[in-house]
Amino acid sequence: MDDIGRRYLTLALQLDHHLEGFVDAYFGPSELKIEVEAGEPRSLELLARDAVELRSSVRDSDYDAQRKDYLVAQTRAMAAVARNLAGEKMHYLEEVELYFDLTPEMVDESVFKAAHAEIGGLLPGDGPVRERVAQWEKGLEVPVGRLLPVLELASRETQRRAAALFDLPSSEEVDWELVEDEPWAAYNRYLGEYRSRIEVNTDSPAHIHRILNVVAHEAYPGHHTEGAVKESRLFEGEGRAEHSVQILAPEAVLAEGIAVSALGMVFSEAEQVAFLQDDLCWVAGLPDADVESQVAVARAGEVLRGVVGNAALLLHRDGLSPDEVERYVERYHLGTPERMAHVVSFLQIPLWRSYAFNYLFSKQLLAPLLQGPDRVANFARLLSEPFTPTQVREWVAERGASQ
Repeated sequence: MDDIGRRYLTLALQLDHHLEGFVDAYFGPSELKIEVEAGEPRSLELLARDAVELRSSVRDSDYDAQRKDYLVAQTRAMAAVARNLAGEKMHYLEEVELYFDLTPEMVDESVFKAAHAEIGGLLPGDGPVRERVAQWEKGLEVPVGRLLPVLELASRETQRRAAALFDLPSSEEVDWELVEDEPWAAYNRYLGEYRSRIEVNTDSPAHIHRILNVVAHEAYPGHHTEGAVKESRLFEGEGRAEHSVQILAPEAVLAEGIAVSALGMVFSEAEQVAFLQDDLCWVAGLPDADVESQVAVARAGEVLRGVVGNAALLLHRDGLSPDEVERYVERYHLGTPERMAHVVSFLQIPLWRSYAFNYLFSKQLLAPLLQGPDRVANFARLLSEPFTPTQVREWVAERGASQ
């Protein structure tokens, strides 16, 4: 580990003192973590200065251009986090741009209304779409006692398919765990040494038509796969210390883009229908579920991810009250009132308030690369190379110009 790598890891761990959860995963040198945790926390003002100085060192280094750009974006985000926590006045849009290299925009509500109409056409009955969705989903709830076997079966199948396309480390593994009382539906805790513990929150019902997406997103070829491939290629293979830690910075945008695109890399819609019908629904005790409608509804509902981003802008940019934002979310998201209240609470957590755009916009960012004959090769590059959103935008523009 060189001096820049050591300073980068130290800065990330120090920031986590002030914003618990900023470091999403750490599997670097244990002695460095022990040293940081044993010392006095460094002030936010000094950490902001450290980030600026580190960025300057990166620019002066002999690193290749891609690595430099990646680390410049990461350290810019770290400086912004420190400044923000120290009380510097920062506009919400500036916060999102500095943290994640994204410029957030409102999604036009006509997009949500069109999705409602499409979903309404797929479901039986003629009442309000929200009520029909709620009634329909009751018949798709996986009993908690069957949830782990369903997750494990889906994990084995997605792992098999991902391994046929991408170079997974031979010793990689995933453990599934059911938890309660968390602000998210599922969470990958990457542990290092090619292992992940994935927690699934049972506070809300798990619906069979979402299981495959959860498994692909969190495990194969999503978060776990990216973590294992980058650990193997970049940290173990090339000694890049920055890839022994995962932080809430521009790298998270690419991580979510990979994860939300993961299902489509290993399953066509026809294959999803077949696997649900022939395997998952039986293990879940739902052999008569209408799987074709499930897959179609899930596809139509993808754009409703934008409701959460809109809600974040209304809350933090426009100054609407949480109650007003909750009503907005209930109007467009089609979830239960309890679930939507959960979403608004999530957006008020300092750690996550800027994160809401990293799902829909990241999928849109990567979409041009994941179409056509080079889609698997492009996804493999995203899994194994360090990219920023700006670098991906440039890649997309260059690819478009050459076609």
